[in-house]
Amino acid sequence: MQQTIKTTNQELVEMLQGLYNVQHLKGLKFALVVSKNIKVLKDELFDLEEIAKPTPEFLELANHVKELEANKDTKAIKKLEKDNKELVEERKKQIAELQEIMKETRELSLFPIDEKLLPEDMNANQLTGIQTLIN
Repeated sequence: MQQTIKTTNQELVEMLQGLYNVQHLKGLKFALVVSKNIKVLKDELFDLEEIAKPTPEFLELANHVKELEANKDTKAIKKLEKDNKELVEERKKQIAELQEIMKETRELSLFPIDEKLLPEDMNANQLTGIQTLIN
């Protein structure tokens, strides 16, 4: 039975990461609930993933900067950033918009994880990542 929660996009992303962190643990029923929740969250957060993707042009620029950083060529990096100022500003704007979207609230139906299903070998860090889902 699903349970509706109201939370921010940021918390949903963190919840998805928490589920990824426990998906390798044993227990068929636990794995089933984790898998169902991962599917729901991935589907729900797909639009955020698309919004967050940098443009191919920016990725090319970032790769070039990465190469220059490996050679510790700070002058070339500054020149490259200056020559591509508009592209860099567009990416900064995209990130700022995404940060605002991450604060927005959504309602979503997820599958609660019964405490009895929790694997014995879970640690506190893993529990914290899925705490919202534990019933």
